Amino acid sequence: MRAAAGLLALLLPAQALACPMSLALYTEPMLGAELRFHAAAPWEQSGMVKHVMELALPDGRILWGEIGENMGISRDEGRLYWGCDRPGPDDAPLDEAQIAECQVWSGVVYALQGGKADFNPPPDGKAPESLILSDIGRQLRYAVMDGPEGEIWDQFTLSGCAE
Repeated sequence: MRAAAGLLALLLPAQALACPMSLALYTEPMLGAELRFHAAAPWEQSGMVKHVMELALPDGRILWGEIGENMGISRDEGRLYWGCDRPGPDDAPLDEAQIAECQVWSGVVYALQGGKADFNPPPDGKAPESLILSDIGRQLRYAVMDGPEGEIWDQFTLSGCAE
């Protein structure tokens, strides 16, 4: 286990090792999709939103979404949207009909640190080594991909830190 952590430290840029979750960049191994976190703007902090993210697919499409707390004691839930505009500062949050039309993934998000599953850190907390976005590959295969050959993996590894 220590050898794996040491290898990870050698492979990651130094800034990624102490990166806050709100600036973390993660990559998945199958297609190279990149999960990008950014600090939430005031209008993006509705409900129990904890993190705001984008998923950049290899073909250039950008899905947007969030990870929200689920009553403080349960697992954090993530959601990604495609096919509708991301609400801005003058827009109302998505209504139920828009969510039903645009949501392409919903699932539990786990942080992996030192080989153990854990809750996700707060936005200013240290980004974990890896994230599991449960069932994202299968759900996106049917919602936005062209078939199983375009299916991404459910695990994303910390690859950098946005400036």
